Amino acid sequence: MASERIRRVLIVEDEALVAEDIQQQLRQLGYSIAGTVDAGDEAVRQAFALHPDLVLMDIQLKGAMDGIEAARQIKVTCALPVVFLTGHFEPEVLRRAKETEPYGFILKPFSQRDLMVQLEMALYRWQLEVERSQLREELEVAHENLRKLHGLLPLCSGCKKIREEDGYWAKLEDYLKEHANVEFTHGFCPECEAKFYGTRPPIPEMPLVVERKKNPRRKAAG
Repeated sequence: MASERIRRVLIVEDEALVAEDIQQQLRQLGYSIAGTVDAGDEAVRQAFALHPDLVLMDIQLKGAMDGIEAARQIKVTCALPVVFLTGHFEPEVLRRAKETEPYGFILKPFSQRDLMVQLEMALYRWQLEVERSQLREELEVAHENLRKLHGLLPLCSGCKKIREEDGYWAKLEDYLKEHANVEFTHGFCPECEAKFYGTRPPIPEMPLVVERKKNPRRKAAG
């Protein structure tokens, strides 16, 4: 497994014996079964309710909604990785399936090794996309913060606070910490050093060490 956390898989398969076989193989591979459903509309509902790590979807399902349409709706409603199962791979089926941008195809019948490789690659791709999405969001926030730091900043002439967009007056240090992601160290410039300490250099701060002395009475009593 790519991660120590047990991955949860939602199985969508309308043939009971096939569904049971898939459950057994997944458990042997170390996965957890989030649920098993046999219809497309129920797959959409359960994907939203259970939010599994991956949906293993048979394309040919009984009922009005096939696996491709179910995958399309899952992508819109809860954005989960879907791996298709199919025993028939006609060009039209492939065309429709590709439009949902699936994370893999498994042709029936399949081996446990085929299942493992497809699911591991799908989960790996999904994790990369999640990380890239988070990075894009962080970059957008950083870009917005840099934009705020450009141009004119309303600065109080007295206390040197900065007025933010919501009207709140923030300390300069707090404002830069929030919007520029910077930390501060504190010291004295030469003018302030002379002002506070005269001509003598400031006494360096020493760490305070408190040593707990033993109680002689308690020792004598023992």
